[in-house]
Amino acid sequence: MGESQRSSRSTVLLLAMMIGTLFNLFHPHPGAVALVGVSAAAFLVRERARLAPGIRRITLALGAITLLLLPFAASPAQSLGKGIAIGGLMVSLISSVTLMARAALAAPQTGVVAHHLLATGMRSRYLLVSLACQLFGGLMGLAGVSMLMNMASRGEVLVEEDRLSMLAAIMRSFAAATMWSPMFSNVTILLALYPGLSWSTVVPLCLAMAASSILLGTLLEMRRLRHRTLASPLPMPRAPLYRALLPMLLAMAIFLAAVIALAHALQVAVVAGIVLLIPFAVLVLHALQAQGPTRLAQARQRLREDYQKLPALAGEVALFMAAGCGGTVIAGAIPQAWTSAIGAAFATSPYLACLALIAIVIGLAFLAVHPVLTVVLVATALPPAMLDLPVTVHMAAMLVAWGVASYATPFSMIALMVHRYSGYSVTAVTVNLNRGFALIYLGLAILCLGTIATVLRSSG
Repeated sequence: MGESQRSSRSTVLLLAMMIGTLFNLFHPHPGAVALVGVSAAAFLVRERARLAPGIRRITLALGAITLLLLPFAASPAQSLGKGIAIGGLMVSLISSVTLMARAALAAPQTGVVAHHLLATGMRSRYLLVSLACQLFGGLMGLAGVSMLMNMASRGEVLVEEDRLSMLAAIMRSFAAATMWSPMFSNVTILLALYPGLSWSTVVPLCLAMAASSILLGTLLEMRRLRHRTLASPLPMPRAPLYRALLPMLLAMAIFLAAVIALAHALQVAVVAGIVLLIPFAVLVLHALQAQGPTRLAQARQRLREDYQKLPALAGEVALFMAAGCGGTVIAGAIPQAWTSAIGAAFATSPYLACLALIAIVIGLAFLAVHPVLTVVLVATALPPAMLDLPVTVHMAAMLVAWGVASYATPFSMIALMVHRYSGYSVTAVTVNLNRGFALIYLGLAILCLGTIATVLRSSG
């Protein structure tokens, strides 16, 4: 069988997962979940050669644990179905965002913005890089973050401490973007765990937590540079920044507005709007970048080629499906008496409850437990009602913990990306670089979320 034919058939299986996920979002049905599960299993069997040895071991171990504990879950079929649905959501989202990222990275405006960032002075660079990460991350997901990593690793600096500062800005801002942007799986996963909660409901609090992270990092960076005599910034590129930045901001705003409007009109999750609209958005981007009278034909061909490259996401598919199913099944198998006792101990204070949620997630991250598995497990085993926390506060605490774990623990994906681009050790760019910032930010987050929960309790 030729490689092209094999890739085409695997792409069909991925599309079947996305179709099953969309159908389940519009009309929840066991048949749609079964389509997602069968398609995922067939896809992973076909693409098993693409799985890295480490990912293969992790997914096999999680799969074995899931099967062993499934008979002991309170509702085995429901727990497994919920895990498959969560895995399908994540796979559909990352597949769609990957399509968008490939088209956006090819735009000439992206390079212009990157060159302007390198030409800014050090006193303003942390803030500008952080804001750029919100833009690129919010629009292009991990592909945008990867582009900024590459830029930071190659830019000239007087001392290596300044390069570490740029990397820290990207890592922390990436974590902040995952708290609000629907282009990342973090918000999508947690919304799937909180029935009745919508993205528009939680985004104000999530944006506030993201903004506080960027503000705190900027203040600490200003403190670091307070006694430094800095060299003059590099000459700015000839191409004006606004000509590159404004179209990107406008495109992002229009796309997100269209996604939210569609999701609201159809009464479905935001991820459904993303999956439905991204193919059309990518087609438009490819058409704008094409030349000649056959622009639309070229755009359709490039979109078809982008879809045929999606089987390269086999590792992500394996991890997402294993973590989704493992988290829900393991949580269902934990005796109710255990979780009730833990919940009762921490429910005495909203500050203590937020601290417990965050500490468990970060603690398991230091033990190399995959964050998707951790978040699904903790959010399912210790739901908001058990800890007497408002749902929005509970979700925000999980997002804060997940974000901090991504840049302050050595076993995260973003830490491996920084190590690969910069050459620094994983420990140097996580624990050593971010421990002070992480402790301050976590303290402020717990104080803020605990206060909000207290006010909501008293007003309710």
